[in-house]
Amino acid sequence: MLDFLELEETVGRAWHRMVGGTASYPVHDDHAVALTEVRGRLAVMFRALGGETGVQIASAGARKSGHRLGWRQRIGLGDERLEQPGRDAATIFLPDRISIFPDRALNAALYRWLAAWFAAAPIETITEADPLRRDLLVLRRASETAVWVLTQFPGLVADYAQLAAATAEARPRRPLPRIEQEVEQIVLALLGAGKAPAGRLWPAMMGTGPLPDKAPPGYHSILPCPLWGDCWTRELSPAHAGEDECAPGAEPEAQDNRKRFAVREREDNASRRDPFVLNRFEKILAMAEMVNVDRPADDSEDEDAQKAADDLEEITLSRRTGKPASRFKFDLDLPPEALDASRLNAGLTYPEWDYRSGSYLPDHCRVLAGAASEHGESWTPDDAMRRHIRQVRRRFEVLRPRHELMRAQADGHDLDLDALVRARCDLRAGSGGSGLDRIHVAMRPQGHDLAVTLLVDVSLSTDAWVDGYRVLDVEKEALLALTHGISACGDHHSILTFTSRRRSWVRLETVKAFGEPMSGTVERRIGALKPGYYTRIGAAVRHAAAELARQPQRKKLLLVLTDGKPNDVDHYEGRFALEDTRKSVQEARRLGIAAFGVTVDATAQSYFPTLFGRGGYAIVGNIKRLPAALPAIYRQVAH
Repeated sequence: MLDFLELEETVGRAWHRMVGGTASYPVHDDHAVALTEVRGRLAVMFRALGGETGVQIASAGARKSGHRLGWRQRIGLGDERLEQPGRDAATIFLPDRISIFPDRALNAALYRWLAAWFAAAPIETITEADPLRRDLLVLRRASETAVWVLTQFPGLVADYAQLAAATAEARPRRPLPRIEQEVEQIVLALLGAGKAPAGRLWPAMMGTGPLPDKAPPGYHSILPCPLWGDCWTRELSPAHAGEDECAPGAEPEAQDNRKRFAVREREDNASRRDPFVLNRFEKILAMAEMVNVDRPADDSEDEDAQKAADDLEEITLSRRTGKPASRFKFDLDLPPEALDASRLNAGLTYPEWDYRSGSYLPDHCRVLAGAASEHGESWTPDDAMRRHIRQVRRRFEVLRPRHELMRAQADGHDLDLDALVRARCDLRAGSGGSGLDRIHVAMRPQGHDLAVTLLVDVSLSTDAWVDGYRVLDVEKEALLALTHGISACGDHHSILTFTSRRRSWVRLETVKAFGEPMSGTVERRIGALKPGYYTRIGAAVRHAAAELARQPQRKKLLLVLTDGKPNDVDHYEGRFALEDTRKSVQEARRLGIAAFGVTVDATAQSYFPTLFGRGGYAIVGNIKRLPAALPAIYRQVAH
């Protein structure tokens, strides 16, 4: 009785009973399947069924759906946001978790079906503005794609039949206006749960009849079907020539693994009231976006900014000059910038691969090569690091080439008695004693005949903190340990660092040149490394491979150490950057160079295999293990 007198609690419970749990599709949390559980298998399946190699799989953010809501939903939700599957030329967007069906196996089967569906679906934007005509065109594409998939891959027929029946059962039954009800009947008919309606809309959807002129007043789009996705292409955003100077952030960045839709806008106004994000760190799809989400520049509440971003359906990115209060890792789906294909008139240029045209852009990137400075950050290895370096040197010393006794040599420090006896016997036998000129033994070192280049990413993302460790500091420790080890075993090697800021400024610095001994100077150069700008890996790999190819050794190894996806401030991002990097690795291998990639990005499984191929990469997910892991990786790859 006393509980009833607590009016606020009583009303709250009654309101929750009335409007709570009003989602259009059921939710079975006990049988949910997360995308992280199946992402790797889906990527393999997508490519096996004909999907493009460079396409990534990412979590889809919730988007507002325009379907008609029931009265309880209108009271409780206003608008319903759904994680709708979709794809563009670079990314497949799938729900972060699927829990529609009361069967975990069926929820997992839906992920597999969507991978197959997107492998076949045409990547075209349906631009129809009228909602009814658009719905019919969407259903036509869904039907045609599903039929094609089931025809080409009959092994999916049984799974699709179960999914279609379960989806039809899960769709809500609610009173709808006549036209909307007819469209819903089309959806159920395509799912095999009913007959095609007798009106004009079915022939219009099938393409055997004309589309209606327009939707009736008050028409609402259909409730999206989870078995069919959306496909679109994004218009190029205009290129801009201004420099993007990278401002440091105050705090280690927070991370968000979902992918969000975004557009670019060039403005700096932290007091705007519209959905506006200010990009000040690595380019999109890479490390550490510094953002300012509808808040003053001195606001430091990360949770408020994160929540503001969660509520946005599309985020706008802009340049800014002020220092942001926080940094976030936002994985955003941006329209690519327009490509400037003009050739650069510079001394040292390299081409870039445009996957869209299937051709090279000649003289597209200018490389500025120089020596690394000994003056920069005041980093020195501590006692524990020194002990680790000594351990690595001892392990590598066993790989040092041994001296081998060479017999039957033209000259040497002693006579080869066996060769001398054979030569004398041949002479007495009348064969001429042709072996008399090779009767010595000599001790000669057997070298590995190996040249190695360590190509190290020093972009701004290396200034980030992961698990309490600064990425660049850990890279320095690993690099110092490895180069001491390589020197101990006598391998011919060099160390290059790279960073970029547009295609006209790709900076590569030599920390250790071929033939230069390991010394205090090299150690000081490693300690002085500091964060640069962006990560144009393709041009860096081409330059490093060109230098490595000129070395006389028979075997050559290019070891690339990075911490994130390739990207730059211009068009070099997303699939374009991935495809160019992949092409540069293939070019290096055609030169006879073994290219191997190492990354500390724990999420790299979604893209790193695309860059370096099977067996050509290693992912060190725990960054503090890098100083120990990198020498072990080198020993395995090089020896």
